[in-house]
Order: sequence, then C-alpha cells, then structure tokens
Amino acid sequence: MKQKNYIILLLAAFIVFSSCKKELNLQPTDTFSEVNAYLTINDIQLGVYGAYTRYGTVSNLAAVPVTFANGSFGNDIYVSSLLSDEAKLGVNNAGQGALTYRYQFGSDATSGGDVIAAFGNYYRLINQVNKILPKIPTVTASAAEEPKRNIFKGELLGLRAIAHFALLQAYCKRYSASDPLGVPIMLVSDPLTKPARNSMGDVMNRIETDLADAKLLLPAVTPVTFTDTTLNRINIAAYQARIALYKGDYDAAITFATEVITSNVKQLVTGAGFAGIWTDQNTNESLFRIKLTTITTLGSLWTTTGGAIYIAPSDKLVAAYAANDIRKAIYIGTAGANNYVNKFYTSSRGGRIVDMKAARIAEMYLIRAEANAKKATPNITAGAADLNALRAQRINPYTDEVFATATDLFNAVMLERYKELAFEGFRFFDLKRNSLPVQRLATDANAEWQTMDVSSFRFVLPIPASEILVNPNMIQNAGY
Repeated sequence: MKQKNYIILLLAAFIVFSSCKKELNLQPTDTFSEVNAYLTINDIQLGVYGAYTRYGTVSNLAAVPVTFANGSFGNDIYVSSLLSDEAKLGVNNAGQGALTYRYQFGSDATSGGDVIAAFGNYYRLINQVNKILPKIPTVTASAAEEPKRNIFKGELLGLRAIAHFALLQAYCKRYSASDPLGVPIMLVSDPLTKPARNSMGDVMNRIETDLADAKLLLPAVTPVTFTDTTLNRINIAAYQARIALYKGDYDAAITFATEVITSNVKQLVTGAGFAGIWTDQNTNESLFRIKLTTITTLGSLWTTTGGAIYIAPSDKLVAAYAANDIRKAIYIGTAGANNYVNKFYTSSRGGRIVDMKAARIAEMYLIRAEANAKKATPNITAGAADLNALRAQRINPYTDEVFATATDLFNAVMLERYKELAFEGFRFFDLKRNSLPVQRLATDANAEWQTMDVSSFRFVLPIPASEILVNPNMIQNAGY
C-alpha cells in the first residue's frame, strides 16, 4: 500500500540519522529498531498514545511525505462538510477545499488531497496498531502493570475497528455484505504487502469482531470512573451503535445505544452546560474525544486565528435552526454580515484550539430514534420519546411532537441530525447511507454544484491514484 512508501522514507531518515550519530560514539543499543522499540509495558503505552494521535489529528495527504503528518477523523469532519449541504465557501476563501466543494476532485493529490487523505491516514493508524499488538505479550511488566496488557490490547483493537469502519464508509458504496469492493483488511504490519479489496461483509465481520473482543478486554466503567479520552466499554458500545445503524441492523443499534444511555456516564445538558462543551469548559455529553492541547489544525480549517473565514456554515443550515434553538448561537458565529463555524473557534488554550469530539451522548438518542423509525416493526412512540428528549434540551420553550407515521419520524430525525451533529463528520455519510441527494441552496452554491444526485459516483470517494500505481491488486472506484 501507499504507506510502504512512507515507511521507506522513514527508514531512510533513520539510516541518515544513525550515520550522523556515529560521530558521537553511541553504542548499537542506542539505535532505534523494531526489535528494541517495544521492550516494556510503558513502551506499549507510548505506542498506544501514538495510535490515538493518528486518529485525531488533521492532515493533507500531499504533505505527508515531507512532514509525516497523520490524521484520520479530522479529515472525515472536513470532507463531510465540504461534500454536503452544511457548509459553503467562506467570504475569505482563496481556494481552500474549493475543488472538493464543487465536486471537481479526482484521485490525485493535487485535486483530491482532501478526499484521499483519510485513506492513507487510516491505514497508517491500522499499521501502528498492527505493529504494537504482537509485542504486548512479550514486553516486561511488573505485577502491578500486568492488567495493562489487556487494556492496551482492547484499546488497539477498538481503534483498528474504528479505522476499518471509516474506510468502509468513505471508500465503498452503501453497505451491502455481498459487495466485493470493500477495503483491504489489514491485520499484520507488512510494508511489502499488496492487498486486494475484501468484501464489505468480510470487513464488517472484522470490525464487529475487533469491537466485541475489545469490549471483553477493557474494564467496566461507572459514571465515576468513566473517561472520554480513552476507549472503554461504554464508548466502544457507542461505536457499535453507530456501526449497526450504518449496517441496517436496527435492533442491534437500539441495544447498543440503550447500553450507552442507561450507563449514565453522560447525560444530555442544556444552556451554559451545553455551550461549554464547544469551548472545552466542560466535557458534558462527550463519550470520546481527542485532546488538542496546542493544535489549531481542526479549528483553522474553517477560520484563521486572524478571523478570515475559509469555510462557512451554509445558509441552509443557518435557516434550519429556530430562533429559540440554543444551537444556533453556539454552533454559528456572526462577523458583520458573515457567518462562521463557532464549534471549533476558541477555548481557554487559544483561538481555534478545541478538542475533537468523536462521539457524544446526543448521537445515541438520535441513533435509537432513527432505528425505531426504520426497523421492521417501527416503534414510533419510543423513537419520538428520544427525539423529543433531545429537542427539549436544545429548544426553549419546546412542546413534544407527535408523529403519525414512521416516515414522518424518520424525516424529523434526519433534520435533527443535520442540526445537532453539524460539523462533526456525519452529514455527507448520513445522506449516503439513506440514499438521499445533496441539495444546496442557490445562495450556497452555483447551479452546477447545487445538487449531487444519489446516483453520483462521487458518493464513493476515490482510492488514491498513488495506491493504484504501486498496488496492482487494488481496484479503483467507478468514475475515477
């Protein structure tokens, strides 16, 4: 895969580094290698931290050979906004994301840097996991440290599952177990491998197995012991709920979402308690987040620290919020006549430095509501209860809505996901998995890119051209 090119570059860098260091008379034991990289349980812990970092930061694939930057979920957030109807090009846009927004991207790094970046990023994350997993049983650990072996293994399996799912969601068609064009399943670190694409069903089986195994290895948590910065049984269940909804297994989605909600590790909040989530004054509602202590790369995708607006909220999104919806002012800022994304705007650590929220309790209510609307025998009452519970925390005053049909409930849930989860990496994939078109307002886009029909090949992102070039077993997606 393309990642082998990065590994070759890294090895070359280490060779140069080692040759220079010979002048300092360092002993061979000072040389970094796969053999001595992981000797203790603390070394494993550092490797696990590195895997979390690969999940959370943001990069453009074109920059990787130079900087070895890494990032996965941040790219999903950016691309989902650019390809959907929740964003538009900002007043200060000078080409940032424009080709993606206008559906003019290809599989090359020049035009498709935004959409192909996550492919390499996620496989670098998977490779990091696969390098560490075999080392866990062999490293030294004190008696007190022994329980960490299972914990670290569980976290790594969870991250590998999340990465494979993200690849499946972006680089494949709507889920069909029999579709042969899934993504390659990678279970070992091998820079020379040239993997073919596995079926979507096989990839899903691996995802579900890794998540189930991770859950067994990780300790139980309570509202007191729960942390949202590492994977645990509860936020693993949140991903299981998300993935079951994507798969169309609505009963499982309800079961997993209920597991998270009834755990009481996080509850829905309103007012200042909700506003503080987005300035990192609190961790309310957060099930899993990536701490960005000094990094502005997520926030500055939308606006610079100087206030320039690159990517703005769409007029369609702004109009979707009622005047008494607290999300409007919290999610969307106003500078004169222009709107900007306020979700990642500022924290006490500085402008554009805001933690990346990968999973929140609000999503669980929306998953359960949608699943109840779409399962074989819809439960409109239960679905409406979840939807109304969320709305009551966001809209003041609010009166519960009653739905006559499951279709009415589903449409309401989709609108609520649009408003609640804006700029969190969901909208484009929500439209895709439900066979719904992208429909932008005339004030948000020129006529030629106002609509992406459900039949458009661009709902499936391209495999990087560089991957196709070096891997004869890889099949490109149609249209590219």
